[in-house]
Amino acid sequence: MASQKILVLGLGNTILGDDGIGIYVVREIRRKWAGRPSVEVVEASLGGMVLLDLITGFDKVIVIDAIMTDDPKPAGFLYELSLDDLGEIVQPYASHALDLKTTIELGKRLGYAMPSAVRIYAVKIEENTTFREELTPPVGDVVAGLADRVIAEVS
Repeated sequence: MASQKILVLGLGNTILGDDGIGIYVVREIRRKWAGRPSVEVVEASLGGMVLLDLITGFDKVIVIDAIMTDDPKPAGFLYELSLDDLGEIVQPYASHALDLKTTIELGKRLGYAMPSAVRIYAVKIEENTTFREELTPPVGDVVAGLADRVIAEVS
């Protein structure tokens, strides 16, 4: 059996503080682990249809990103999600407004080789509008442990 082609994708914007959590986690993964040929570790500050170019051809994708929710969980809480947890496919008003689930479904309909497995690690943040290049303490405290968790998952 051939080894799986795996992508670890950190999403976010590092100039918007906690929104950059996905980027900081993949940087920590790179720092701790030189990687292996079947695993690519990528950071991206984009979304929507542009993600098709990044995820096409991979068997498994692990996405690390920030999430804002109305639940009472504190900042830094880690959610483990699947595509099914993301709700219904949306009918976007623009190509850059596509969510991850809709993007993957579109890729399938276009005949692209979409991943058969997607795991999402979403770290709860409180806000993403303040310009700063560092994480708040409760979110920053998640980086090392989440990096270790992803490394263990793909090892």
